[in-house]
Amino acid sequence: MHPMNKFCILVLSFLMASLHQMGATTIWQGNEPINGSEGCSISIESSCFSNMQVADILRLSIIFTGQTKYPQISLRNGTWKDLAGTPGTGLEEGMTQVDYYVSQLMLDDILENGLIITGIGYTLTAVDIIEGKGAAGYEHAVWIGHTVFPSDWSVTQQLPGSCFVDAAMGKVLRLCYQDLRPGAEAILRTTNWNELPGMDKYAQLSGNHIDIPFNEEMLEELHKNGCFVQGIGLTLTSVEIINEEDQSKLQTNVPVVDDWLWFSPDVPRFRVNVANPTTETVNFDIVLRIADDLMTFYHDYTYPETLAAGETNGYEYSPDEAWKPGFYHATVMVDGEAVRTFIFGYDASEMIVSPDMQADFNDFWNTAKAELAQIEPQYTLTELTDKSTSKRKVYLLEMKSVPDGTGEGIVRAFYAEPTGADTYPAILHFCAYDSGGGLWIPGGDDNPSQIDVVVSTRGQSINNRPPYTNEYGDWFTYGIGDKDTWYYRGAFMDCLRALDFLLTREKVQPQNIFAEGASQGGALAIAVAALGDGHINAIAPALPFLGDLPHFIELVVWAANVVRGHQQALGMSDAEINAMLSYFDTKNLATLVTCPVLMDFSLQDSSCPPHTTWAIYNNLASLEKRYVLNPAIGHEIGETWVAELYSFFDSHLKSDVSGIRTLRTDSRPSDEAIYDLHGVRHDGTLSTLPRGIYIQHGRKIVK
Repeated sequence: MHPMNKFCILVLSFLMASLHQMGATTIWQGNEPINGSEGCSISIESSCFSNMQVADILRLSIIFTGQTKYPQISLRNGTWKDLAGTPGTGLEEGMTQVDYYVSQLMLDDILENGLIITGIGYTLTAVDIIEGKGAAGYEHAVWIGHTVFPSDWSVTQQLPGSCFVDAAMGKVLRLCYQDLRPGAEAILRTTNWNELPGMDKYAQLSGNHIDIPFNEEMLEELHKNGCFVQGIGLTLTSVEIINEEDQSKLQTNVPVVDDWLWFSPDVPRFRVNVANPTTETVNFDIVLRIADDLMTFYHDYTYPETLAAGETNGYEYSPDEAWKPGFYHATVMVDGEAVRTFIFGYDASEMIVSPDMQADFNDFWNTAKAELAQIEPQYTLTELTDKSTSKRKVYLLEMKSVPDGTGEGIVRAFYAEPTGADTYPAILHFCAYDSGGGLWIPGGDDNPSQIDVVVSTRGQSINNRPPYTNEYGDWFTYGIGDKDTWYYRGAFMDCLRALDFLLTREKVQPQNIFAEGASQGGALAIAVAALGDGHINAIAPALPFLGDLPHFIELVVWAANVVRGHQQALGMSDAEINAMLSYFDTKNLATLVTCPVLMDFSLQDSSCPPHTTWAIYNNLASLEKRYVLNPAIGHEIGETWVAELYSFFDSHLKSDVSGIRTLRTDSRPSDEAIYDLHGVRHDGTLSTLPRGIYIQHGRKIVK
């Protein structure tokens, strides 16, 4: 050891007790270059850490020198093994200090073996111990920290294999966090960046922690290599290994109450069912954590309760909150465990989200439609003989829409037309974002009394399945920043071109053209009704996309992250990007929709959050509009939706014509129920609802 280092240690150790009372203790101070050369390190004896506690901060003050491609700090114990629970820490220019939150693993290793600080690319100037909040609450922590994960997936936290020495079957890995933002997610990855075995999905985060059960394959990987935590929209505060006996023994259930949607004068109320299967009385707290739509405030309501051995009880609470129209997040915690998180609404029909279209909004769309009218459609029908039957012929439809900077606007659809000599109602089916994980081709025997058109907008769905390719990259960001080049200008015109095609067909009843779609498809259905010059009889959008885009960008991860990235690259202000998006915002287009509307609405939707879809609904100019509400599911259509929309269309047939029938259950992709309509697989399965809930002009009608 360098003589000066030893002197510093002896003197500073003597001062340690008195300095600790001030909240900080300096245990080493100097000016030691750490450049990776042999013997270049600082060694500190274990006695210097005698007053250090779990959750204290070990702070290294540094001067960044960047003498290597990968500057980093490495902590070792006195035997030159990696310090338990600490990964290497990469350094960046401008960094002046690095904090390590002390876990029990670290503390035990340091007290037994001392500490060696090494690495490369910096000069160490001080080592301090900062007094923390105490060890309470960190009894099971194998890593403690304060890692902020923004909304761009740019941050990871390494957990070395030494964190998982005590991991075993029957235990769970708990990630604890705070400061959740809308759309917060996390995933565990191996050191070669694959998903950790047993966790092949992005976990939607809620409450203050998530538990991940161990399996044998996972344990083998963790013991050998550790893992990385990757996430968005959270601050990771600790990682724990929880024994089964340390978990709450209470059995809990949080049912849906009043469909989690209340209208004044009713107020939100929540029910929590708790059973105590143990042989002892349990005292516990039920905590309701209420957050606003943006999760910018939290109000915790704590209710102390007691359950005798073997007792079961249901508790109902109505928090004393100044409710305003809109949507909220609720997390229910029982005995320290987060048992359910959900979105609920209050007076949603009174939620005011005013249109924000620009002064030339109508001129913009009239110009686009005039351009479309000048394009020769060049309709081409190619029969799909393997799909056609004696009842209906099924075709691949190709047509020409407005050109753009990538292609000439050739788009495709599947077209199914009955073989009979009559005229028939027609339905435009618009696809979710790239078909939402499946591609639906209507069958010849499906719905023989109607005409179906499955429309794929440019670059998506049919247009990027072999032999066709996607030339647009990420559709959402194609041409973004300029209203005249953004993807959805052309996409909306593609939908109008499909409508134009139907108006040329002799078998189509022009007074009975309907439109439906989910997610992006819902947005396209709204657009074709808004811009279709009154040719659409009724529409049924489900979970419609592109609603209240300024708020949407604040509420979601995708596509907010790509919007912000392109906005920054283009040097656009928030006002400028919002003005550009306003031409395509479905809440603005809704003001032009006058036909009847049935909308499917899911409260737990994190892709098209309920605030954004209800903003569309509240701005519809339609005199007849109603909602089908799914309180417990996410970005998925409810199990009754297809039957409901066909019944709705059937009820709006004009000229005493009948014929729209419910789709056969095998005519949609078989995996539709478990796929997010943006193509992202959900953690859970589709909920089953015993009945439909309808909202008509703000009043609930149970059917």
